[in-house]
Amino acid sequence: MTLRNLILIVFLVLFFGWYIASWAYNTQYLEPRTTLTAEIDELSQQIVQGETNLAAMKQFNEQAQRTYWLYPRSLPPASNDARQYSFLLLEMLQYSGLENNDVRDYPPTFVPLGADYRFQVQCTGTLSQLTSFLAEFYSAPFLHRLTFLTLTPMEGDTGILTFSMTINVLAMNSQFNPYPVTNQLPGGWYYPRLSSGDLSAYHIIEERNLLQVAKGGIDRADFTRLTGLPQIGGQTEAWFSVQTDDTRIRAKLGDTIRSGSFIGRIVEIHEQDIVLDRDGARWLLTLGESLHQAFALPPETGGGAVPVLPERAL
Repeated sequence: MTLRNLILIVFLVLFFGWYIASWAYNTQYLEPRTTLTAEIDELSQQIVQGETNLAAMKQFNEQAQRTYWLYPRSLPPASNDARQYSFLLLEMLQYSGLENNDVRDYPPTFVPLGADYRFQVQCTGTLSQLTSFLAEFYSAPFLHRLTFLTLTPMEGDTGILTFSMTINVLAMNSQFNPYPVTNQLPGGWYYPRLSSGDLSAYHIIEERNLLQVAKGGIDRADFTRLTGLPQIGGQTEAWFSVQTDDTRIRAKLGDTIRSGSFIGRIVEIHEQDIVLDRDGARWLLTLGESLHQAFALPPETGGGAVPVLPERAL
């Protein structure tokens, strides 16, 4: 065998060896690895999608659980049931002593949870009667709310007012309702929204002179000024001057100040100012200022809750 043939044989052996090794690398390692990587990526995407779907289902179930208790308070999704609700509104108005009652219903507006029915109410009566109606309204077992209310005094200042109210009621979709669907309106009475069932909690509405400015009068609180903080018998008092009738109010710690539309209880007395509690909020009043110039303090001011003091109304 010549050298030339030997070189040719060696070259052919190396060539076929390289070809076979390359074929084996591509078919037995590279292609399976590429396929496996693609499958892993696809499975990873499916896992991410599954986790996203699972989170969405969990969130939906949580929302559904939160809304399940609402279904028994929902209006049945039918127009005649909305008309029945208007009859119940009339009953509440009459029970509260309101007169000239007129209730009108309008076609529903569709919202994500169902249908929103709107009712327009017109009636006449006193603030006391309105207070009674609000207590009844917010104790009723419906998904309803009072979205608009106007008060118009009658001529002659007789204490009789004209009320105009807009009420919205929700009828929820029955798609995910776990309870049997009926045409019966919700029954019973639920916990009131604004109080613990005590009508006296609503009396603050009628105690305030809401129509003083509307009737063209003046608010006595605008002319009741803090004029002095003298020490009397070892105890600091707050003296107020009422400029409308040239009278004076003397109060101590724990006393409730009532002047015009202002009602507040003194919870702190300092050298140049006092702090009053109005419906759980704290207001700072400085010497020389009128009651309506009191400044609202942040909730954390004063290092804690308003101290509970014996109340003495003036």
